[in-house]
Amino acid sequence: MQPQPELLHRAAVCALLGGSRPINSATLYRWVKAGRIAKPVKLSPGSSRWLRTEVMAALAAMVEGRAGQ
Repeated sequence: MQPQPELLHRAAVCALLGGSRPINSATLYRWVKAGRIAKPVKLSPGSSRWLRTEVMAALAAMVEGRAGQ
């Protein structure tokens, strides 16, 4: 049996990406539209969650991207 993937609510993703100053949810959705962050998993019409592994991978890509600047 595979372990259950950890799902994060929008506020948790904003806090994870922003640290002590969470990013705004509008910024999160802009990043989704731009492809910087994976799209959320739709659980129901009014409920979306992000996979922690995908959020952490996107954050790692942002950190790696700054090395090339």
